[in-house]
Amino acid sequence: MIKRIIGGAIALAIGGTVFAVSQSDIVSNFSKNTGMTQEQAENYINNISESDLASFSEVGQDFIEDGNWYLDGARDIDCVNYTYEWETYSLSCQSGKSQLQKIGSDEIKLGNCYKSLDTDLGDAVKSKINECVSDIDTVNADFNFPIVTALMDATTITDLKNTNIYNKSILQSALESE
Repeated sequence: MIKRIIGGAIALAIGGTVFAVSQSDIVSNFSKNTGMTQEQAENYINNISESDLASFSEVGQDFIEDGNWYLDGARDIDCVNYTYEWETYSLSCQSGKSQLQKIGSDEIKLGNCYKSLDTDLGDAVKSKINECVSDIDTVNADFNFPIVTALMDATTITDLKNTNIYNKSILQSALESE
């Protein structure tokens, strides 16, 4: 959960440890991770509404639910009896199904990692934060799969990636805060 304190700093509790991070560090990391200018990154972050903020557990649960949705969808794909409109010469049914399974598994892994950040991790907190950062990178790479670009528009994919990068930027800022 994020709580704002005076002076532009944010006290962020992760894994039972409180990290003091600054908004400028988050903006800097977000800019670096997205390729946006500092000004664009700051505008993006300033336009995030309070209603869009959630605890690590809530975000984690959303990823687990989304991951299960992808896995259910993959299970429902019947490559023997059906041809799907997303199939192309370069994207076979079996390949699309495999990509959905990987996305689902990776999102569940990230969701579980996020949920663990709301528990007391003791000395393992930095290791777990690094694991979540790596899992975020994996999920964002998954959004480049042909099945994703066949099922979602570019704006949705960019929004999903930027949300993940924002969360990654917060975690990176926490790691750099000491």
